Amino acid sequence: MKKSLVKVVTGSAVMFLLAGCTPTKANENTEATADSQSEVIATIGDETISLDDFYAELKAKAGTATLRSMIIQKVLTQNVDDAEALKKSADEEVNAQIESAGGEQVFQQLLAYQNLGSIDDFRESVYIRNLFQEVIGKNVDTSEEAIKAYYESDYAPKMEAQHILVETEEEANAVIERLNNGEKFEDLAKELSTDSSSADGGNLGEFSVGQMVPEFEEAVKSVASGELVPEPVKSQYGYHVINVINNGEKKPYDEVKDEVKQQYLDSKYNDSNLAYNIVGKFIKEKGVEIKDEDLKPALDELMAAIEAAEESAKAAEEAAEETTAEGESEETEAEGAAAEDEAAEETTVAE
Repeated sequence: MKKSLVKVVTGSAVMFLLAGCTPTKANENTEATADSQSEVIATIGDETISLDDFYAELKAKAGTATLRSMIIQKVLTQNVDDAEALKKSADEEVNAQIESAGGEQVFQQLLAYQNLGSIDDFRESVYIRNLFQEVIGKNVDTSEEAIKAYYESDYAPKMEAQHILVETEEEANAVIERLNNGEKFEDLAKELSTDSSSADGGNLGEFSVGQMVPEFEEAVKSVASGELVPEPVKSQYGYHVINVINNGEKKPYDEVKDEVKQQYLDSKYNDSNLAYNIVGKFIKEKGVEIKDEDLKPALDELMAAIEAAEESAKAAEEAAEETTAEGESEETEAEGAAAEDEAAEETTVAE
């Protein structure tokens, strides 16, 4: 089933770009004096660890990844209209999530459960997501034509359902009988369901294709929106009694164009090749020079990834053109065959 404790903060593309890095505060002053660099920061018996030793160890273990992350963040910050407004928006979003979770202590536990670091780390991640989404949004085709094309080829409506999860088929059939006798789904979910969604009356919220186990998704699609699935649905979790709120049937474009546009943008946010291409374009425009020889691999690795993304995008474009050409060729052949058949029929009639 679908589980989501903390709202997802970043698309896979930006996480891929920053892989292996803790979010860094790009504007933080990290300069240090010569005296502070040689300062002893720990003692172990008669031995000491200086700030120099500590920096050298960090640099060796995570220097290139951290620098790569900082370069990308700088590129993003330089290409948005108002970075401070995006940071304020990130703070407001996180504060709202903290309040919804029941306070900072509970929220920190949720973050720890999903390995998302501290609350400050999370704030920085949301800020990076905001930067990334604005940059991507300004550099992709969001014309009506592009959105309509996405609707025709890739748009998959979201679904929504409630369920009551029980251990046996007999229990599930008993629940369905009670529902058919007029009892409320929400009340039975709170009373009987073993799933965590029971507190919300069994409501799972919206979900996309592939987010639920196949048996559950197929059942949701099998009946009209607003209907109860007539039979229990078995999955690896037990037996589900399902009330379909939205079966994901594709509606006319004009009714869902805002949803289509958002799904289209989300697909772009999650496209790592696109992300690398856009970041690469800005890096080439601005120019990046790393003066520390030990850290130069950070740029080399980044540019290698950018070049690989460019090649992948080019190959995908060529494949799409080839597919289009094949389709046009088949269409032409079909038209030719139809014309020959028509001519043959006319000849037969004339005879």
